[in-house]
Amino acid sequence: MKSGFTKMIVLLVAACCIQLFGCTSPPMEQMVIKGSTTMAPMLERLAAEYQTPDQKQIFIEATGSLTGIAALIQNECDMAASSVSAPTTLVQEAEKKGITLKAFPVCRDRIVPIVNTANPLHQLSITDLRHIFSGKISSWKSDDMADANIQIVLRQTASGTCRMWEQRILNGASPAPGHIQVFSNSGVLAAVAENRYAIGYVSHAYLNHEVKPVEITGHDSETALERTLFLYVNPDRMSKAVKSFLTYLHSGPARKMIRDSGFVPITHDN
Repeated sequence: MKSGFTKMIVLLVAACCIQLFGCTSPPMEQMVIKGSTTMAPMLERLAAEYQTPDQKQIFIEATGSLTGIAALIQNECDMAASSVSAPTTLVQEAEKKGITLKAFPVCRDRIVPIVNTANPLHQLSITDLRHIFSGKISSWKSDDMADANIQIVLRQTASGTCRMWEQRILNGASPAPGHIQVFSNSGVLAAVAENRYAIGYVSHAYLNHEVKPVEITGHDSETALERTLFLYVNPDRMSKAVKSFLTYLHSGPARKMIRDSGFVPITHDN
């Protein structure tokens, strides 16, 4: 009887030890990626495929590319997703803190100007776009558009897409007065789809049948709005989880998911 009671005590103690100290799953590795709203849906798909429920948790926060890079500099995230190269101001801010930002190219993308489906417009040159978005051209001169005022739709200033548009299209000019700003590609799509006099721009991956893409004409039309999408890291704070995820992005399944998301994966050939 005594022997049986002793065995029961031993089993109870062992069970408590297992619960308190060991034989449990290792703690979850958490990783936070902040930044590009353009990249967020793709990164969410990649994270869902990559992470295992008992070991890794990847949180994607679509805050805007420049906000994401700023958060990385402040050690508020593990990686920053950006649809534009880090601007000099943020690179210098990082260097003041002893940080050398390192960029990992993920995929290629292209920005596309869009108009409402009721707009008869099909083509514009880079100069035309600059004149429209700066206000030099302020109305649609067409029989179908009744000389109506153009409604410019822009992205918010923390957006990498906005920054690239300003660099490649506005080229130092101020945006047209009366423009509206929205947070995301989806916001631009909605604004242009609802207003027959609107014009905006989105990532090629977000195009849908509710808006009409505008072809860019001219000698540099093929590459004028092409861009690379990046993940930025602080090399001094790269965890094993970050390194593992970056390695995963070069795998076959990850490249397929990137392609299925509407982007062109980076390979050794491009």
